[in-house]
Amino acid sequence: MRLPPGYCNGAGWVPRIGDIFPDLDARTTQGPIRFHDWAEGRWTVLFSQPGAFTPVCSTELAGLAEIAADLDRRGVQVIGLAPDTVADLTAWCVDVSVMFGNPVRFPMISDPDGAIARACGMTHPKESPDLPIRKTLILDPALRVRMVFEYPLRVGRGTDEILRVLDALQERDRLDVAIPGDWQPGDPVLVPVGLSDDEADIRFGAGGWRALRRYLRVLAPAIGDRVGGTVALRQPCTH
Repeated sequence: MRLPPGYCNGAGWVPRIGDIFPDLDARTTQGPIRFHDWAEGRWTVLFSQPGAFTPVCSTELAGLAEIAADLDRRGVQVIGLAPDTVADLTAWCVDVSVMFGNPVRFPMISDPDGAIARACGMTHPKESPDLPIRKTLILDPALRVRMVFEYPLRVGRGTDEILRVLDALQERDRLDVAIPGDWQPGDPVLVPVGLSDDEADIRFGAGGWRALRRYLRVLAPAIGDRVGGTVALRQPCTH
């Protein structure tokens, strides 16, 4: 793994939102890869797991295989990492495919010595001294970390939230807007902080947004629809 010099100044690097993910060479169930060559140009979900042939990990693998078409429609590829040999990971993927009925078509990185997991902050000694936690990174096509999820060993991830965050990130990039809490595709989006009313008029058009409060400005045409799990007022209160 090739960490940039700026990532090596502290005691250890942990991926943070905004970081360019480092390049690495890895052995996978689909052959050797150089990560930047494999990931650049597409959205990528990189996830770690404690181990093959384990119960929670198997359900997670099956869940990601089940949403393969949803990910493909979003231009997203998936790659996993576990502390097992390529042979064991390959056999496990086949077994999960047979058991749950959805083929596991994405590669799994073999990291038996834990070097990649440690370099990426995927091991938490207070959770387990040896096994990686359930960490998920979403990378954009420029290889920049855009989202980080962390789950403990005994709690599996939810694919619905992975898809929701991917949709939110892509909507944010497409429209240069802010995304409210509990947002789902089709829900209203928000004028971001730091944009003046005049700048909002230029960017979104005069009348293209409505101020529910001085600090809460909703984009049309869905003003008054669901915002962050609540119903927004069609007319701001005057008292």
